[in-house]
Amino acid sequence: MIPKCGCRCIRCKSTDLTSQKVGPTEQDGYYDMHHTCKTCGTHFDHLDGTIFETCTKCGV
Repeated sequence: MIPKCGCRCIRCKSTDLTSQKVGPTEQDGYYDMHHTCKTCGTHFDHLDGTIFETCTKCGV
């Protein structure tokens, strides 16, 4: 999934990201997601900015 949130990579600031839904869709349409940067490979949480070396939710 290509993000439509306007996020940038935490490390290199690239906008070339892929996204993975990692939680259920709430009643208001919101859902948690993780992004992976196609430029530097950083995998991080959309909201809190946690960077994951390995992620069991996304298999990265």
